[in-house]
Amino acid sequence: MALNENYKIEYLPIAVQDMNEIVSSFLMMGSKNGAIRIKDKMKQTAQRLGTFPRMSITVPDEALARIGYRMTVIEDYLMFYRVFDDEKKIIIYRVLNGKMDYPSILKRLTEQI
Repeated sequence: MALNENYKIEYLPIAVQDMNEIVSSFLMMGSKNGAIRIKDKMKQTAQRLGTFPRMSITVPDEALARIGYRMTVIEDYLMFYRVFDDEKKIIIYRVLNGKMDYPSILKRLTEQI
C-alpha cells in the first residue's frame, strides 16, 4: 500500500474516554512529562495504523480474532482496533491497561454496538 493510501482513523467515544483517563492518571500521579509522553505515543500509534493497518497482532482470543480485532502495545496499555478495507478505515474500540480482562470488556462492547 502506498503511503498516500492511508486509512481513515475513527475512535469510539469510549476509546477517547480511555485515552483521556490514561493521560489524567499520569497527571494525578504528578507526571506531566509522562502524560505528554503517553498521549504522544497513542497519537503516533494511531497515525501509524492509518499507514500500516496490519502492523499489529490479531488478539489471542479466538472469538474476538474471528471478527477482526487487532491490538498494539503502548507501554502498559493495549489499543484495540478493527480494519475495514472496503471503507479504508480503522476503528479504535478501546485502549486498556494490559492487566485488565480485555476479552470480556471487548465482548460486552461488541454486543452493544
